[in-house]
Amino acid sequence: MKKLFLFATAAAVLCSCSNQPKYIIDGDIAGLEGTVYLYQGDSLIDSAAVKAGKFQFRGNAGAPAVHYLLDSREGQPQAFAMQFILEPGNISIKSDAEDAQVRHTTGTPANDASDAYSVASRTLIKEYRDQATTDERREAIEKEFEQLTLTTIDNNRDNFFGVVLMPNRAYELSGQETLDEIAKFSPEMQQTKELTELKTSAEQKLKTDVGQPYIDIVQNNAEGQPVSLKSVIDNPANKYTLVDFWASWCGPCMGEVPHLKETYDKFHKKGFEIYGVSFDRDRDKWLAAVKDNGMDWIHVSELQQFDNRAAKDYAVQGIPSNFLIDAQGVIVAKNLRGEDLYKKVEELLGK
Repeated sequence: MKKLFLFATAAAVLCSCSNQPKYIIDGDIAGLEGTVYLYQGDSLIDSAAVKAGKFQFRGNAGAPAVHYLLDSREGQPQAFAMQFILEPGNISIKSDAEDAQVRHTTGTPANDASDAYSVASRTLIKEYRDQATTDERREAIEKEFEQLTLTTIDNNRDNFFGVVLMPNRAYELSGQETLDEIAKFSPEMQQTKELTELKTSAEQKLKTDVGQPYIDIVQNNAEGQPVSLKSVIDNPANKYTLVDFWASWCGPCMGEVPHLKETYDKFHKKGFEIYGVSFDRDRDKWLAAVKDNGMDWIHVSELQQFDNRAAKDYAVQGIPSNFLIDAQGVIVAKNLRGEDLYKKVEELLGK
């Protein structure tokens, strides 16, 4: 009886193991030889030998997650690299018949959706970059690309690719709008780490929506002296303060500098101030960008990139980001880009 019990127990364990979702990755990449490595983030998961461009991975599938295939170990030169979603099922990765640099990943819901999105994106990007494309058509393509992303998210709220795209959508949404979007995903997808973290960020974002009171920031300036946002807002000379999150390594941030300078030069004497919070890590590059670009307003930084207390308090998911605060400490506008900043400040302070 005891042996029978042990046999039954062992059989149950084997059965439970065999019922765990599996994945199989079949690769066929033209010109690839040697070894290919499977990574999740910085963690090496597995490796496989490549023969005539073909390789295979097998394993137990956990929660869907973005993974990477590389033809070298971490820190070594790479000739081949690609991203895909590892989830239960048979995943096929192949070179494009017409262009070996283009790869298609299909076979599971998230990867099928990702591949379709990539194909449509490449088509739009190719047309956008064509010298024969008119400026009017380029403007239309930008709108088409935005709509492509929105439609793809809506069509994939029950699989992980919709989750992957959602942060791109959330960047321009308010906290409540983000929570409403998350609620449209399937219960299973809402439990993913990505949407759980996005929900936490959105709940924090509610505290920094227009109409909410500002959250104080205290960080060091170039001289190593702490400067609080409160001291700037409480200064009687300042009627409106723009909290600007930026970094010298951020191309779009530096693209906003001319608009910041124009607005600052025109309205500073009327009561407009800027409190710049840098997400730089390199002190010299931060200060060089300030000096070389004539950014003559208040600057602070923790020199920790996004690992910044203010980034968490203001739920900053991407830069540039900014918040316009009045003398009563109320957020009156946010993410004013390009000419919109000048127009808003002009509206508030007059010409």
